[in-house]
Amino acid sequence: MCLDYDNILVVYTTRMKRQTRSTTACAGAAETSLNCVGYRVRRLSRVVTAIYDDAFGPLRLKISQFGILVKLSRQGPSSAADLCRVVMMDKSTASRNLQRMRRRGWIAVNEDSTRASQKVSLTPQGAQILQKAFPLWRRAQDEATRRLGADGMKALELVAAKMDE
Repeated sequence: MCLDYDNILVVYTTRMKRQTRSTTACAGAAETSLNCVGYRVRRLSRVVTAIYDDAFGPLRLKISQFGILVKLSRQGPSSAADLCRVVMMDKSTASRNLQRMRRRGWIAVNEDSTRASQKVSLTPQGAQILQKAFPLWRRAQDEATRRLGADGMKALELVAAKMDE
């Protein structure tokens, strides 16, 4: 909790100890959050993710899971590590998503022939979910495109191209 009294900031911590600080710290924090690339990209990501997750809601599917299902549908069985790399997901997030999808019967996890790693594959039930998801994805895609507008889409394409360099 911050209270500003003529350039003196009184901060009450969770243990209710009173500390004083200069208000320039709060002013700098406000300016930084508004101009911070990381903050702005994360905010955009959350807004766009919500559009897709809302569209996929009736299927209990998330956009991150949709990406995994699409990858498995197009390329066949893959290792969890390959999936992480291709869909740009960290190991813990991928693990949670894979567990949920396996419990729902959308994917199967089998040892590969060398027994060195496990292969993840799409099940018939996963293929059905993916087929049901495509029209929902198209609607979400249209909504995200509408919200970003033509200039936003051009900017997104430029940024994405830079990331691939």
